[in-house]
Amino acid sequence: MLAPIVALLASGCGGSSLPRLPTIPSDVDGFVQAPDALTGLDEDPPRALTLMPGDVVNLQMISGTDSAALGLTVDERGVLHVPLAGDVDVSGLSLTEAEARIETALRPFDQTVRVTIIVAEPNGQRATVVGAVTTPGRHTVVPGMRLADLFALAGGGLSTDDEEGTTIPMSDLAGARLVRSGQVLPVSLMLAIMGNPRHNVRLRPGDHLYVPPAVHSLVSVLGEVHAARVLPFRPGLRLTLALAFAGGPTRDADHAEIIVVRGDHAAPQVYVARLDELLDGEGPDPLLAPGDVVYVGATGLSKLRDVMAAIAPVVSVAATTGLGAAVISTSPR
Repeated sequence: MLAPIVALLASGCGGSSLPRLPTIPSDVDGFVQAPDALTGLDEDPPRALTLMPGDVVNLQMISGTDSAALGLTVDERGVLHVPLAGDVDVSGLSLTEAEARIETALRPFDQTVRVTIIVAEPNGQRATVVGAVTTPGRHTVVPGMRLADLFALAGGGLSTDDEEGTTIPMSDLAGARLVRSGQVLPVSLMLAIMGNPRHNVRLRPGDHLYVPPAVHSLVSVLGEVHAARVLPFRPGLRLTLALAFAGGPTRDADHAEIIVVRGDHAAPQVYVARLDELLDGEGPDPLLAPGDVVYVGATGLSKLRDVMAAIAPVVSVAATTGLGAAVISTSPR
């Protein structure tokens, strides 16, 4: 995955033909901003508890004599097998509606029977959380539970610490999506965590929350900086701030040509930015995009210094043996 980037850096450094880094990223070069469709829900009324496949219930039947049927499971079809009455479809019904339907099914056997349903094990009242969370899996949805509650129940997002002890989030909360009945709801997990009622919606059994990993939500700062590192992307992260997080450019850094690699690693875009202009206030400070690789090259002077350091032992030997004088004496005037 890094090979195309390395090749681009090798070919791009020193190339004045590279396009300037845009001030604001766009989808043209592989960066897609948060969709405006995440507007939240206009209405989110509370709903009665409904029976779902997996729920285990107890039936109390009152007539001339009282009886009970314990540990009945709503099967995958949403059907409850009731003694005498047989299979009764109760999926999605409130408890009152399910009681009435079971009573109707029992009428041929008992004209006066009354039924009470008690949910013993709410195994069907579950929502699923998958992806980059601490505890993925199915979690019980209790009445009044909201999106932020489910995320907290799953342990929150993943994170790691770098060598300096800085916590780097590994979960892309901005890219998280809540799916209900096969449809993606226009809600933002980030805004839900902040308590926005339009986004911190009530959960329903069967809801599915996906939190993607933040693999593409990191920014790498490499090259002639004091502390090359990987940074978590945050909205509003600018080039100068990323360089500051990496300890700033070294004395050998080329302020006139900073390379930024952006977009799909298989076919990335390469841009150039001039730090000297930014420091002089001659241009806007570009916003970075998730996945950007910022490479600070070395100046020609530092490259020359490396060459001189490499040939220094040869020069020293030549001077010691007198070869240096011979070279000088035979040099063209």
